[in-house]
Amino acid sequence: MNNCAYDFSRCKLCGENGAEPRYRLKKTSIRECGNCGFHFIEYLDEMPDPDGGGSTPLDDRAWNFIDSRLAANGIQHRKNMRLVTEHCPVAGEACLDIGAGAGLFASMMAEAGASVSGIEPQAVFRAFAEKKFGLTLRGETLDHPYWQTGMRGRFNMVTLWDVLEHVNFPAETLAQAFPVTKPGGWLFLDTPCRDSVFYTLSTWGYRLSGGANTMLLESLYSPQPFRHKQIFTRNQLVKLVERIGWKVVSVKASPLTVQNKIVMVCRKPVP
Repeated sequence: MNNCAYDFSRCKLCGENGAEPRYRLKKTSIRECGNCGFHFIEYLDEMPDPDGGGSTPLDDRAWNFIDSRLAANGIQHRKNMRLVTEHCPVAGEACLDIGAGAGLFASMMAEAGASVSGIEPQAVFRAFAEKKFGLTLRGETLDHPYWQTGMRGRFNMVTLWDVLEHVNFPAETLAQAFPVTKPGGWLFLDTPCRDSVFYTLSTWGYRLSGGANTMLLESLYSPQPFRHKQIFTRNQLVKLVERIGWKVVSVKASPLTVQNKIVMVCRKPVP
């Protein structure tokens, strides 16, 4: 989406007008909604061609960079696998991994016997996933008819690992995950937590310096493609998923830990 086409005074969480620039960074501003308090920056990604036209090639440099990050990412994804298997069986079940990246978690699910589909807008990651893991990820985002019409009620598990902070419109993404999930199916996600001590210190530093010290906030947000655009509080995220229709099974937020994440498990009610 063209950034000029979106009115950033409209909150991306509650939809109300009145989101004002609260923290002015070097290349963007963090808006705060006067109605719900949501924080998001004045930037939207231009979504790439789902067929991969004009994308970054999977050359040796790209391959080595992506491959070098797999070991560290694997530590977190093994934790994610344990969370999933604590709540539902995997073997033989249909799973959709949204924001699949290089395909590491999807490959773990496939090895555990799941029937895995994945969404990854960036063609370079899709190419890596196919070459490294033999996975065919889709470039169409979740709002596409391929998913909303063709895969309605298809998946027993939908996962969004470190995704909500990156997408243009997180409320819409979670709402679009609802119809593709079977009744009784599961939603697993994690995302940075705005209740964290680090976030609080970042805002204090900005205020105490009269806006001169933006360094910590710059580390949380970035107007660069596929970087952090918004960060939720625990209560904001809980209210959002419940408003959509999900039932929250568990939610953990660890504001004092290094990761500072909200980890949430939800289920789609059975009519």
